[in-house]
Amino acid sequence: MKDSDAMKRLEDVFKSPMLQINLLAAITGACAALMTWIFISMSQGIQGIFYGDSFIENNLKGTDREWMIIFIPALGGLIAGLIIEYWSKEAKGAGVPMVMEAVAVKEARLSAKKAVAKCFASAACIGTGMSLGRVGPMVVISSTVGSEIGQRAGKTVEDTRTMVGCGAASAITAAFNAPLGGVLFAIELVLAELKTRSFIPIVVAAVIATTVGRSLTGDVAAFDSIPAYTLESPIEYPFYVVLGLIIGLAAAIFIRMMNFVEDNIDKFDNIPMPVKTALGGLCVGLIALTFPHVLGNGFDVTSDLISLDSDENNDLILGDSFPSDGNFSSNVGSLLLFVLSIMALKIIATTISIGSGGSGGIFTPSLFIGAAIGAALGLVLNSYDIVGHPGAFALVGMAAFVASTTRATLTAIVLLFEMTATYEIILPLMLSCVVADAVCYVLSEHSFYTSKLAKRGIRIDLGTGQDLMRMITVEEAMSKDLITIKPDSPLELALQIIEDTGHMGLPVVNDNGDLHGIITWSDVHDAAVNHERHLTVADYCATDLITVSPKDSLTHALDSLGYKEISHLPVVDDKNSKKIIGIITKGDLIKAYNRKRFIQKKMSWKGKEDE
Repeated sequence: MKDSDAMKRLEDVFKSPMLQINLLAAITGACAALMTWIFISMSQGIQGIFYGDSFIENNLKGTDREWMIIFIPALGGLIAGLIIEYWSKEAKGAGVPMVMEAVAVKEARLSAKKAVAKCFASAACIGTGMSLGRVGPMVVISSTVGSEIGQRAGKTVEDTRTMVGCGAASAITAAFNAPLGGVLFAIELVLAELKTRSFIPIVVAAVIATTVGRSLTGDVAAFDSIPAYTLESPIEYPFYVVLGLIIGLAAAIFIRMMNFVEDNIDKFDNIPMPVKTALGGLCVGLIALTFPHVLGNGFDVTSDLISLDSDENNDLILGDSFPSDGNFSSNVGSLLLFVLSIMALKIIATTISIGSGGSGGIFTPSLFIGAAIGAALGLVLNSYDIVGHPGAFALVGMAAFVASTTRATLTAIVLLFEMTATYEIILPLMLSCVVADAVCYVLSEHSFYTSKLAKRGIRIDLGTGQDLMRMITVEEAMSKDLITIKPDSPLELALQIIEDTGHMGLPVVNDNGDLHGIITWSDVHDAAVNHERHLTVADYCATDLITVSPKDSLTHALDSLGYKEISHLPVVDDKNSKKIIGIITKGDLIKAYNRKRFIQKKMSWKGKEDE
């Protein structure tokens, strides 16, 4: 082989789009992991200033300054409100819907300015104790890193979408030391599709993010002190189904409650945002004065709930989050009442924090709520000696609640497995998650994330519709019944044909049968307004045409229609771009899509009968 040939091949390798996007994915993973670590450090630093290392055993507890707990979340809410009001309106709320919207309808463009505002607003809210989580802000920050890298590298919209997914996966990976969960989060929630071209870079980003994250925080599971739970008997399966039913119902109520509170608070548009968020923080502070367990993301409480287990004397082993002044280890009734109380109060605190405009996510609060519901059921069953590990139900409940509120069931299963390093309970985990998701799906049309977008008229159907559009060819949708007109024909004839046939556009074909242009009702109307109806079709028809071929997908046709905001596309022969063989309109696209969708549904419903 000549040296010149070897150099050319090497040059081709380095110019390979796949290599380039994977290199960018690696950079995104490293930057996203670093940004995630910085954000976590910021929120922990603010927490340390006001509370110390623990929200529950805080520095103010038992002192004459304990009353200050009421006002600390209000201060964080005030700071976040000021950032939202005067810096970026998008810093409000969970953040994940903003990323989903950018990928679906905004060409994967995320603003660095908005991400920085989100970072500071969320750190202020979470660090001062508002009942919010870190996942949403981390996903926004890291996804913006991916978006900026993709845009500045001059990548296509499709590649930039992949880079956003790389950022989202890296955030989850670095935060929870869960690379598989991060990859699935990006696929299920952000990109809503699985393709090799996007899957490979996301995996690369997750691997690099894991490496960087572990170098910063160590290689430990998010919940690293979980007892070795096992499924003691198949008789436990029905109780995990019951848990799934309860979790699904609770998740649907939670989603509706969050939206109800937020919608009603938004009606008071005469109240400045900083006042709303400060009042929301004040309400959380009032709850926290008696139950500091509701403060922050509740990670420590969640860890203690999923660690509930019995010793050799059948007394419950309790963590530091449980009160030490009561005989809870042997009094199951009191412990059950306590768990239900903090669960209900956490729901209220999270609803108020989000509804008032606070900046932060609902992922880790969902872990808390699900774990509390599962622990409550586990305690009841344990008191009747039906199960021996109430913490196992808390662990499964935690995953099931996340699965049903986000509709990312596979992500919840894998992520919780990675976070706890507990495989033995994977079967009940899977069962409860799918039951909970199914129940919530029936009761609530949207997940928490998609409900935010649906209120603004943005409907994300997890990519299935877009995938379906890619499956249909133009040939299946186009109209072959052509009515054409010649360039030298009078405009009056074009108007008469349009009125008689109802066609809103006519292909213009010359004497040789070659495509010359297209004339629409709008063109004829313009001629009438200009008093030029005596002219010919050639004077008003459009000749700068965008055409499609029969083998193109409907996605390509839809993009072509939207490019020049036109309603008709000539379909030309694959081998001769001047030979018109059909025409496709927006109406044809919709009809073909609905036909295909109906056929798919019919196959799903009637498949066995048709066989």
